[in-house]
Amino acid sequence: MLTHSQKKYLFAIYKLSQNGKPVKSAEVAKIVGVSKASTVKMTQRLIEDGYIIKEPYMEISLTEKGIREANELYTPSLILCDFLSRTAGVSKSNSDSDSVAMVSHMSEESVEKLVKFVLEYNMKNKTD
Repeated sequence: MLTHSQKKYLFAIYKLSQNGKPVKSAEVAKIVGVSKASTVKMTQRLIEDGYIIKEPYMEISLTEKGIREANELYTPSLILCDFLSRTAGVSKSNSDSDSVAMVSHMSEESVEKLVKFVLEYNMKNKTD
């Protein structure tokens, strides 16, 4: 099972790689809000656990395992971000960061149940 920190790093790498460009450690450090040295330590751990590939002084890429895990964080985060901004009236910047914090720090069970609630809520209150 991934730690909260591992989830944040995987999420950041996944998000940065969405446009197809190579992911650099410095960009990950900036998004996660940590030093480059901390990023180096965590990337090594993610390499050892099979989530990413990174050669020394090269860019980071997700493995299939890393993509699966990151996608399991990314999709609920998008659903929660949309709910926070559209339904709850939270600012876009806060809804982005808060949704990532929610999926990174809550148990998988809580995230699943919250996402299910949000989707059901949205279906019941759908306006065309």
